Amino acid sequence: MTAARTIPLGRPPVGADPTTILEAWLPEVFSSASQKWEGTSPALRLSLSGQGGGNWELRVEDGQLSVEHVSRTLGARPANPDIWIRMNAADFLAVPFPSEDLFDFLPANADLVALLFAQAQDMELLDKLDGRIKFELEGRRRRRWSVDAAFGPAGMRAGRPRTTVSIDGGTCEKLATRALTPLQALLAGRLRVDGDRVLAMQVLMLVATRLGG
Repeated sequence: MTAARTIPLGRPPVGADPTTILEAWLPEVFSSASQKWEGTSPALRLSLSGQGGGNWELRVEDGQLSVEHVSRTLGARPANPDIWIRMNAADFLAVPFPSEDLFDFLPANADLVALLFAQAQDMELLDKLDGRIKFELEGRRRRRWSVDAAFGPAGMRAGRPRTTVSIDGGTCEKLATRALTPLQALLAGRLRVDGDRVLAMQVLMLVATRLGG
């Protein structure tokens, strides 16, 4: 569980690569919080492919942020995480750095730290998730963004996503501002689900809660 805490809002310096963001900027922002994190967060594994990519293990334990870069050459990985996020490094960088072709993932009331680590109010939703899901966002001018997320034992065992959610940027924005609920978006045909609809709705509820603040 985690306790309520205040983390400074903001984005990494323009042009920062994933290593700089995760190993320098993120710890600095976390340590400068006016109210320290209490308790332990779920263990997060972030695997980025492509230029600037790599594998990182992130966790908050006893109020301290741990960020470990795991070498691809290691013969064995650390124990299974609670959450495993896989994505292209370019798509990761599109989260803190706005693109005219994509939905702005960080509205004024959100920050990257809060998106990476579960808050106390999210734990009930997070504990229900068990599976692997892929989100595909359709941007402008054929720009596509995707993230592959695994949760729980079933998600860690899955060799590929069992559920795929396809969505457009306008619908993402409405979900983030709570102008539209995930169920309304599904019923209106504004998002497409291939696979486990229950898992898709659970994850969408969690995402909408995080982005909506």
